[in-house]
Amino acid sequence: MNGNLSKYGGPVAVMVFGTGLLITGETLRGLAVLGAGILAIAVVCSPTVASRTFFLALGALVCGGVFAYRAASNEISGTVKYLPGIRGKSITVTRTDSPAKFRELANQNWAIGGGCLVVGGLGLVYCKRLDDCT
Repeated sequence: MNGNLSKYGGPVAVMVFGTGLLITGETLRGLAVLGAGILAIAVVCSPTVASRTFFLALGALVCGGVFAYRAASNEISGTVKYLPGIRGKSITVTRTDSPAKFRELANQNWAIGGGCLVVGGLGLVYCKRLDDCT
């Protein structure tokens, strides 16, 4: 750990929030928040720029994989969950009932997944160029 403890307050608060989500039964959201907290702590505790870049690239690759998996499973099942508001209930959109909305939502998942995978790959290449990443 580094000398200044105040920079760990934000990631620790995120970890407490994620634990609270797990306790209240929001398993998927809780795990996502805990994963983001672990990534933030790894970046904060990293001593070099190369290791920070490595952890951020690894996080981007994991996010890209999750979104690509979600997009592929949406294509196979023919249904997409649509969240019209932040706290609203999710609406299931099917390929047969609303093909335009289904395609829009599926393409958003593909685009976010592909973007994260590209950012993660570029981060790993940049980390390798720093010659310090192990």
